[in-house]
Amino acid sequence: MTLIKFTNNKLKKIVNVYQLKYLNGDSPGFGDFLRGCFAFNQIAQLLGLEFDLDISNHPISKYLENSKKVEGINYNNIEITYEHNIANYRFKDNINPVFLNNIITWLNKQDCEVLPFFGNSFPTFNKHNQETKDLINSKIQPNELMRNYIDYTLSELRLSKKNYAVIHIRTGDKYLLNGEKMDEQLINKVKTILTRYMVPEKKYLIISDSNYLKSKLKGIPNCYVLIRHIAHSGGCQDYIDSQQSNGLMNTMLDYYLMSFSNTIVSISTYIHGSGFSRYCSVLNNIPYNFILIEE
Repeated sequence: MTLIKFTNNKLKKIVNVYQLKYLNGDSPGFGDFLRGCFAFNQIAQLLGLEFDLDISNHPISKYLENSKKVEGINYNNIEITYEHNIANYRFKDNINPVFLNNIITWLNKQDCEVLPFFGNSFPTFNKHNQETKDLINSKIQPNELMRNYIDYTLSELRLSKKNYAVIHIRTGDKYLLNGEKMDEQLINKVKTILTRYMVPEKKYLIISDSNYLKSKLKGIPNCYVLIRHIAHSGGCQDYIDSQQSNGLMNTMLDYYLMSFSNTIVSISTYIHGSGFSRYCSVLNNIPYNFILIEE
């Protein structure tokens, strides 16, 4: 593998910034952002650069303990990099010279010491060190408001931390964002998967991007279902609506409830799975299993 030489002596630090809007597009979901942090931290290490993340300009920051601004960032002048690096990402290291060379070429052109950007690329290496996890975790810890909400919810569900598994079902943006009606065939496929993979006597908390689906799964033995309004954390969502309904708060609640589980099973209609549950498992060292729903 031959890589272009990194020659930018001025650039010292790259910062993955999560906010609703950028110069060239809207942000995707929170899981995409976490994935991009792992990807670009690896690139920074490869090139001898510092890496940081900044969530201070996103509405979810009001639920976080440590959402400080990174010094020197103009939040009105940030672009998305659309390099995704998606080959072979599910099963092994994803070393893609074309992707790496495109990123190095892009970084070589930057005339600044600190580069703010948004990236949600898939990591080059699927093994993640604890130092990287600690850095990311330090920026996404829940604040007192959120911690109280988590404890209240667990008490309501009659669950305790680390004594339940999570089944995270990602049905897709066509239902969450576009309002398409979910057909019974998809619901039956999910029920079949649950019947096949659930272990008797184990407690399962069902989390999903579809409250309609969750309502259809109520009553399954050993399953706990919480139905509250959720919102997509990306910029394509109408934030006013999500703010009035606490949608973003409930989306972050789902993330934290996953983080306190002992196992995560991700069921998704997307072949790449769900970054929301995948990187929650990575950051919290939780066993993870992915099951694809074939539509």
